[in-house]
Amino acid sequence: KKTAYLESGTAYFDKGEYNKAVIELKNALTIDPKDVPARLKLGETYLKLAKAQETFREYATVESLDPNNMDAKFKLATFYFLGREFKESKKRVEEVLAKTPNHIDALFLSAGLAEQEKEYPKAVSVFEKILELDSKQARAYQGLARVLEFQEKFDEAEKVLKNAIQLDPKDVKPRLALFSFYVSRKQSDLAEAELNKAIEQNPKDANLYVVKGNFYFRQQDAEKAEAAYLKAIEADSQNAKFYMIIGRFYNNIRVDQEKTLSMYEKALELQPENVGIMQSIARFHFDKGNSEKAEKAIAKILEKRPQYFPARLLKGELFVTQRKFDEALSLFDELVKEEANSERVRYFKGVSHFGKQEIREAKAELEEAVKLRPGYIKAKLLLGDIYLREGNFDAALKQSTEILAVLPENYRANLILGNAAMSKKEYDTAQKAFDLLIKMAPDNPTGHFRLGLLHRRQKNLDLAMASFEKAQSLNPKLMDVFTNIVLLHAMKEEFDTAIEKCEQQTEIVKDSPAALAIIHNLKGRFYLSQGKKAEAEKSFQKTIELNPNFIQAYYSLAQIYLRDKEDKKKEKAIAQYETIIQKNTERNSPQAGPYMLLGTIYDMQKNFEMAEKYYRKALEVDANFAPAANNLAYLLVEYKQEVDVALGFAQDAKERFPEDPGIMDTMGWIYYKKGRYDMAIMEFEDSLKKLPQNAVVHYHLGLAYHKKGYDDSARDSLKKALSLDKNFEGADEAKRILSEL
Repeated sequence: KKTAYLESGTAYFDKGEYNKAVIELKNALTIDPKDVPARLKLGETYLKLAKAQETFREYATVESLDPNNMDAKFKLATFYFLGREFKESKKRVEEVLAKTPNHIDALFLSAGLAEQEKEYPKAVSVFEKILELDSKQARAYQGLARVLEFQEKFDEAEKVLKNAIQLDPKDVKPRLALFSFYVSRKQSDLAEAELNKAIEQNPKDANLYVVKGNFYFRQQDAEKAEAAYLKAIEADSQNAKFYMIIGRFYNNIRVDQEKTLSMYEKALELQPENVGIMQSIARFHFDKGNSEKAEKAIAKILEKRPQYFPARLLKGELFVTQRKFDEALSLFDELVKEEANSERVRYFKGVSHFGKQEIREAKAELEEAVKLRPGYIKAKLLLGDIYLREGNFDAALKQSTEILAVLPENYRANLILGNAAMSKKEYDTAQKAFDLLIKMAPDNPTGHFRLGLLHRRQKNLDLAMASFEKAQSLNPKLMDVFTNIVLLHAMKEEFDTAIEKCEQQTEIVKDSPAALAIIHNLKGRFYLSQGKKAEAEKSFQKTIELNPNFIQAYYSLAQIYLRDKEDKKKEKAIAQYETIIQKNTERNSPQAGPYMLLGTIYDMQKNFEMAEKYYRKALEVDANFAPAANNLAYLLVEYKQEVDVALGFAQDAKERFPEDPGIMDTMGWIYYKKGRYDMAIMEFEDSLKKLPQNAVVHYHLGLAYHKKGYDDSARDSLKKALSLDKNFEGADEAKRILSEL
């Protein structure tokens, strides 16, 4: 019966019915597990089914049953070679060649092992032996030429390849090997001539036209490349592969999008069930920013293949672009369970956490992505940004330097390098980085602006002004640039010039209430610096009118009222806002602003009970009123130690106004109180980009640096805070810490 199963299995094998063959051969082995011919045939069958592990297992079993079976030994040697276990492979090849010295396939494997071990003379001698045994072995000529090329014996290598071609002028492989040889030697004319000869001999081989298209594409000759790819379609118009190739070509050279899509769709017509083609179409729509079409294309794929990994990953990427971070994370968690070593999943999972401001989790995922693929530029760039924002400047420098070693003109990496170096006071390195940004993109204001910040740090105010003005000339609407220009004038006590520039900027950004609010707030500060309280008061009131969520203006107004020595203005202000509240109530049209201002006045008087009352009243009127949520959060964390309750209010404010520097400071302070110092540093750093002259934020940043053990950075921040205001609340603590550093 065993023999019948073996014969039946062999018959199925010969007919190409490999799954049926497996069943019969397993039946034979159930009767006699040590039957070597049955195991050999089963191994061969698994090989046909592309089941590598099962194939290897069968041949390993044969080797253990019959150590002298050279067929199994050679197959195992091949498997070990492919798995880069060269020592195991070499041991078996040598055993095979000891028994059968002229075993051609074993000799090829022996030559391959010699190549891997860089034993080139030995590889040459093995290839020469193969050719002595069979002078028509074209593969041996190609191998010999390759090894000679490694040895820089280029003339000999070329001669060997030409000899290989003479064996059969129609054989594509030797000609392509000679073509590749000429390409590597940068002999483009000879390479093109050899490729044309291959096409003359094989005019219907569509793959040769693809090689030609790729050759022209590398030479940046898009017209000739397109013609070659179209010839491939002409040669084999029913093969979807060639439509996909030219479609990707059109996509790469960014021609009319319809050309790309039409080629992909033609491919899909030929293979309507091919999810790989569907995936390319979905990716195309996604990359072009057409979320709706991408979503529909992904849905079609998942309808056919619900567990198709690439489509699910793309769906997750789509969630990220739509800022649906919770949905994205839920999907990425599933994908990580399936493929824990997918660096793309880890990267996008990190991006999703970053989008949710979950920095610790984002950093962990991104670091894992880089561990899986050390050259993952996108992940390293985002990591560099995170390290920079949390004040880990050495780590930021490391990431950016590693990227620049591979891509020396990567704009973002140079920006990270410059910012990190500037923060570490490595000013020469920073200047080189910012100079390179300007050289790479002279019309991009970023490089000029960062160079201006560097000059300002070095107290080179004239150079700083020149850089800021250059940045402003490139984009007059950039408010960060404008703010730095007028603040420089204010530093020189050129208040009239600063106010005049504010008036000019008002015309430039007249359609943006948010920008106009910034300008009026700056004017208020400049008036206040000159002691012009009435003008300052009007400016701050105008700021709040333009942007009721502008937190700093409420504080500035409150400061004006509280500075009145006879308390008349303060009492008048309180009475005025209480009257406004009463009138609004009578008209049944309550407003949050008056409650906010009263809360701020009481807050600055340290009457925290009344401050809390009015902040809560403001939120009763408008639950989304960010200034009240922010100030209430700060009050709760600072004076009532209700950290988690405070976090809820601060998150509400942050969600409404993620770029508000006051809210950033509050979030940072809450994170500081919760012991999450990395998150705190990021918030304080971001706040200071918009409030560079705020002593309290510098103080908060210094405290966070101190807790992290970044003593140099802590010292700089605390000194900066005291230089801006010697009497801010917390100044004594700042001095105490400085004395210990």
